[in-house]
Amino acid sequence: MSKPRDFICKCSSLKDALAALGRIPSILNQAFSQWGSVDIVVREHKEPRSLDQNRLQRLWCKEAAQQLEGHTAEDWRAHCKLHFGIPILRRDCEEFREVYDRLIRPRPYEEKLEIMKEPIDFQVTRIMNKPQKSEYLQLMWEFFTGEGAQLTDPSMMGREKYREAA
Repeated sequence: MSKPRDFICKCSSLKDALAALGRIPSILNQAFSQWGSVDIVVREHKEPRSLDQNRLQRLWCKEAAQQLEGHTAEDWRAHCKLHFGIPILRRDCEEFREVYDRLIRPRPYEEKLEIMKEPIDFQVTRIMNKPQKSEYLQLMWEFFTGEGAQLTDPSMMGREKYREAA
């Protein structure tokens, strides 16, 4: 018997949900024999951040590093995570706020920036949902263009899917 995996099904209608329910008995049978007990959770579906949003973030950090002296793309990425991403996550997630405030917030500023970078690369944008990442990208846009950088405008790239970001 193969090891059971988490069963997750995104449903946006009662019809979708009923179809998923039809598969539950066999999934539960495997899960009970393998794990003994299971959690059954129904929750709101939250759209994860997109790969396009990730590429845009990296592109803007690279462009800022080329145009604004004294910082690498990784420096700018750390800066944005600390100044824009952390406040968004602290505002929206009590658990994140508690851990960040206990472990990271008391540290000196330079250490915080270092923690945001490789090799530690403290998770910030990876745990954001799509609206949070859009807000984050908007803050990046405002900051970098306010500093005089000319960033790639997603709408000019023929990539309307970036439109949510800027």
